Amino acid sequence: MTQDTQTNRHQLGQLIGANKRDHFYELHYVTGEVARLYILGNGIFRYFLDPQKEFNEDHSHLVDLSKFNNQFFTKSRPRATSDSLIIQTGNYQLILGQKSATITIFDETLHRTRMVQLSPLEIGPGQTTEILKQNKNEFYFGGGLQNGSFSHKGNHIEIKRDQITGDGGVLSQVPFFWSNAGFGEFRNTLEPGEYDFGSVQKDATIITHTSGVFDNFYLIGNSPSDILAKYYALTGTPLMPPKYALDLGYVGNFYSTLWQPSEAKERNATMFEDGNYYTRTTDSNLASAKASLNGEEEYQFSARAMIDRYQKLHFPLGWMIPNFQIQAVDPDALAGFSEYANTHGVETGLWSDEVLTDLPKNTSFIATKQTNAKALNQDIDLLKAALNRRRPLIFTDNGLTGSQAQSALIFGDAGGNWESIGTQVAGFLGANLSGEPLTSGSVDGTIGGGNAQISIRDFEWKAFTPFLFTIDDQGKFSKTPFAYNSKMTRINRAYLNLRNQLKNYLYALIYQAQLGAPIMRALFIEFPHEQVNYTEQVKHEFMLGPNLLISPITNGREDGAGNSRKDNLYLPNHRTMWIDLFTGEKYLGGRVYNKLSYPIWHLPAFVRGGTILDLGKRDYVLYPQGKSQMTFYDDNGYNDFTHNHSETKITSNLESSKLTITIDPTQGDFSGMEDEMPTNLNIMCDSYPDRLTVKINDQEVKMQEYGTVDTFAHAKEGFFYNTNYSWMPEFDQYREAKQVALQIKLAKRDITDSKIEITIQNFNYGNQVLVHSITDSVLRAPKQAIIDPEKITAHSINVSWPKVTDKVQIELNGILYDGIDGESFTFHELTPNTRYILRIRNVAGNKVSEWSEPFGAITKRAAMDYALHDVTVTSNYEAASDHPLSYLTDLKLASEWQTKERFSTEKPLQLTFNFRQAEKLSRMTFIPRNVDHERDPIEVGLEISKDGQNFAPYGDRYTWKADSKNKVIGLRDVTAKTIRLTVYKSSGSIVAGKEVIFFRQKDK
Repeated sequence: MTQDTQTNRHQLGQLIGANKRDHFYELHYVTGEVARLYILGNGIFRYFLDPQKEFNEDHSHLVDLSKFNNQFFTKSRPRATSDSLIIQTGNYQLILGQKSATITIFDETLHRTRMVQLSPLEIGPGQTTEILKQNKNEFYFGGGLQNGSFSHKGNHIEIKRDQITGDGGVLSQVPFFWSNAGFGEFRNTLEPGEYDFGSVQKDATIITHTSGVFDNFYLIGNSPSDILAKYYALTGTPLMPPKYALDLGYVGNFYSTLWQPSEAKERNATMFEDGNYYTRTTDSNLASAKASLNGEEEYQFSARAMIDRYQKLHFPLGWMIPNFQIQAVDPDALAGFSEYANTHGVETGLWSDEVLTDLPKNTSFIATKQTNAKALNQDIDLLKAALNRRRPLIFTDNGLTGSQAQSALIFGDAGGNWESIGTQVAGFLGANLSGEPLTSGSVDGTIGGGNAQISIRDFEWKAFTPFLFTIDDQGKFSKTPFAYNSKMTRINRAYLNLRNQLKNYLYALIYQAQLGAPIMRALFIEFPHEQVNYTEQVKHEFMLGPNLLISPITNGREDGAGNSRKDNLYLPNHRTMWIDLFTGEKYLGGRVYNKLSYPIWHLPAFVRGGTILDLGKRDYVLYPQGKSQMTFYDDNGYNDFTHNHSETKITSNLESSKLTITIDPTQGDFSGMEDEMPTNLNIMCDSYPDRLTVKINDQEVKMQEYGTVDTFAHAKEGFFYNTNYSWMPEFDQYREAKQVALQIKLAKRDITDSKIEITIQNFNYGNQVLVHSITDSVLRAPKQAIIDPEKITAHSINVSWPKVTDKVQIELNGILYDGIDGESFTFHELTPNTRYILRIRNVAGNKVSEWSEPFGAITKRAAMDYALHDVTVTSNYEAASDHPLSYLTDLKLASEWQTKERFSTEKPLQLTFNFRQAEKLSRMTFIPRNVDHERDPIEVGLEISKDGQNFAPYGDRYTWKADSKNKVIGLRDVTAKTIRLTVYKSSGSIVAGKEVIFFRQKDK
């Protein structure tokens, strides 16, 4: 029996013995396995089962256990009951079942279980599976950068790296997940895995890896930050980047990029300093110029000229990679360029696909595809040796558990499409929840482009991410922030200036990430008591730290004036006031806003009531509401920032119209720190307040009031009630109404020895917004609201009602939707095959009617529910290595297949698709690539086989246009086991496509 269980898949048998060794509990099972249980810390446990009983600690390099000692294990107390072994450690009980060899973790403080295994481990050759109990309101996060998703309840994710940068792709392999029940699991393995969070069985979470060794860490925490901090204790705290990394970055290829003459009418043409237009080309016969580092070919096409260009147009660069995708570089030429860049305030990096042994002179950072710890640590050592105490930086375009400690993850998707914005927002949220807070994407992607509106909207929201940069020279279109007209350039410049003002805030968030706090935060991080914040319903918006909510424009919908139309904007918490960052308009939280209009310059960005911002040099902006605090962080960029930094804590408390602001003395110091500094406070308000009192170290300071902007500007100390205030002057050109603020100036003082206390009486900010609606019995509830069954789709429901008032509110599954007028409204972005319950009420000013009786509908199933899975495909043409044939049937619309060899009409391309069984079909859909259409099939034929052997033609040949439209061939009532698609003509020298999807016929 024992031998049989070692070679076949089986469940872990009954627990029959346990011993407390020097450092672990040794557990014996009736099926022959031996496991080790380690108590590493408070809420950090390791269960290590090796069927071979080798317990090799070097089976992965993902974990550093050197920080842990034996104290928690020593203090743990085991006891046996009739059916289990219970190990007491602190407030936790580890309950090891005997007859059913399961593990349960019980929290005595909360009097509930944190984690429960539904059944014993399933063990087999090259695979282990753990099945956990899933609760109804339990949500799951983690798994690395899963493009397009951050909340995994009811879904299936893969733990691997597939290099697919669009929706459904996985760029980082992180075998770590956690639940809002307060536990996380980190599987110590380099092998790929599959995590199912309820798509197979609603009450079960199924965790599988292709490894026979089960080496698992269980992490218990009372908050997401607590769980992430414990994950970092095992795998390493995130990299602390140098400050220049937060500046604008540029990634390009100044080695092999070729340029040919062009005309202004060409969409991808770029005008250079000589007044002529050029486009990139890959044909050396057409090229008239070649890029270079230092102008060796022609200066205007050089990397030096690009730095000049950015500075001339007031887009100062902070860092630059000049050899993207080019391995062979001249170190002397690169050193010369780096010296030039350094004199212009630009740090230069080296891109490499190989493990480096040395660096060109003046290299400040490295961009690499390497993510294993050994290679990254070698790069770190090279940089440290070259930088003389300055902090090193490594960028990677993919991730692995632990790589967050040595590198930041930056990448570029195809770009040029609306879908990529929403995909990346959700993906970045997921990365932050997976222990990868330093994750960002290039503006407007790489090979796509050409749409100015998409490019601008992408730049706007990415100004609020850890890194802001472009990747150029990979496609036809330039990616610079000044690639379009002067209007678009001014908008990008305004957002860059805004980012620079928020740099201190962003830097403080990066430091907090060391302690487990995400930088880009899912809404539930700040508002954990609202269930909607845990769901994919809010995956297209995020909190930047605790104070800023960003909701990017993710589609091209417009209103009648040509402004972006924004629906489904959720602002959390009905007790929170939200302020439009640009206009100052105030909104009450706890509802979804609809029919909002945003001109091209206006990003939906909101300041949370209570926010405190540091614009630099102790210039603070406050949006008072309730009690809030913020700690700002500063250092000099050296390696040892843990012991060489300063922290300044500011507290704001608004209670019963009395506002109290406290700035504590700055703690800590570092070389180059300024001790003597003035302090400025800009306090947003709605009316003139009374009785301003300022105390420094408990001594009252007499404050003079100034009556004009000019006199206040020249004052060293005093205050000014400014009715025309703006801390973002670069946006004044776009808006008329300014905001009101009480501005306070304090003269230079020793910030390490000065406690500042400010009290303001009769203070008013947002009082009217925070008044809730009054139910008016005279205002009748709507009658006869209906849902049109003909307009129900998988993602939308249309509601109509007899108009009584100009506006209505609708409650959809318990969430309030506001800003709805007219007589009908369509809910978009709904979940397929889901029941929705609605209520509606009339709105007249601040008064509302009673709610209507509930009514509802079920959305239709998604079309992809009928798509065939596990379709295999073969071809008579070899596929490109980075665009394999399997991508054509992986049901991921972001992947792309390409042939490697050139296409010839004398050798038609055959694609043979095999199904697991004979299927009754409805249609076949070919999805072309959306970057360009130089590789599309344009003449095809189809053959059908019921047995996989004998084929019969299906209709005549089909002629397709080379465009972005999906190509559909109807297959109603066709039953097939195999289908062969033959391509007779292509629009280019090779053939490519994103996906071929076969749909089975719907059940009647």
